[in-house]
Amino acid sequence: IYRINWLKARARRDRWKEEVSLVRHEMLWTCLWFEYHKDMWEKRALQSTEPGKEAYAKKQMGLWNDFAKKARLMFQGKHVDCI
Repeated sequence: IYRINWLKARARRDRWKEEVSLVRHEMLWTCLWFEYHKDMWEKRALQSTEPGKEAYAKKQMGLWNDFAKKARLMFQGKHVDCI
């Protein structure tokens, strides 16, 4: 009986280790996703020839930049290397 409990406890521990690893990677991917969108809108703003489209692209760039900053602040100290 003790061996079965030990095996169950070890399996539970291994699942939690995997979950922690996945969450850390998801936090990193979130930061990278926000940075990607910010960069994409920045390129669109630079390529735009019309003032309205440029203004919209800059607004979107600011929005995605804010998302990236908030994500970095929330994930700070959680062993995630956000850009």
